[in-house]
Amino acid sequence: MKPFIFSLVTILFLGGCVPQPSTTAPKSCINNTQLNSYSYEYLSRVAKLLREDKKNIESFEIFINALKGSVDGYSQMIKSSVYISNAVRYLPIPYAGEVSNTTKLISKTILNLGGAAKSLDQYKKSSNNFLENFDKLSPTNAKSSEIIKVAIYADTQLLTDANNLQMALREISSSTAMMAAITQTIADTLDTTNGYLNQAKSWAGLSQPAADDSIKVLQNHTSMNTRVAQLNQKIASLENSAETHRRNIEKARIYAELALQLEK
Repeated sequence: MKPFIFSLVTILFLGGCVPQPSTTAPKSCINNTQLNSYSYEYLSRVAKLLREDKKNIESFEIFINALKGSVDGYSQMIKSSVYISNAVRYLPIPYAGEVSNTTKLISKTILNLGGAAKSLDQYKKSSNNFLENFDKLSPTNAKSSEIIKVAIYADTQLLTDANNLQMALREISSSTAMMAAITQTIADTLDTTNGYLNQAKSWAGLSQPAADDSIKVLQNHTSMNTRVAQLNQKIASLENSAETHRRNIEKARIYAELALQLEK
């Protein structure tokens, strides 16, 4: 924000908005009405993009529910086969952070999905609140005090909720990617007849895999990889929109604050 403020102040100064030594009264090059107009324009860009993204945001709810189905399918795959559930316990599968076993990974993902659903609801509410308040503004006669309220709300609540949603989705992306990695390891294990698998059999008394275990693992791996790719696309889209919002909101708030100062 500081570089933009510096540039704006420089422009105003060079344009004669700052009083210069003179025998006559300085002529103002800009007034609060113009500043309000600039601020409104940037807020209108935020509103336009929010409306364009509305269908995309609503699709998140459908996607989160679909992802829950994939996680449930993953859980059932682990539980349905004694061989797979035991293999997951003994195979050298890398885990991240506090996730030390598959049960914890599933629980963590389900918890993250619930958190993402709440973050999504909050973001939708703040988006709707912003649009409702923006639509009440007059494009030509809005007061500085009215515009600044909308700009501050966007700068604090709207951007905060967008950031929280991004973080919640990144958590899901991380844990689902880990699930996909685990299913790949299991798939590799089902294709081998020696090495670590044989050692694990002797240590844990693992039974032979059922004929359809490989099919279940392949289907689950494909589903997880697809969900992770879709989720990362959605996160990237959301982050791009949020960055555009941030720049427009930043400028809108600066102009609104300058307009308010001129009014005073």
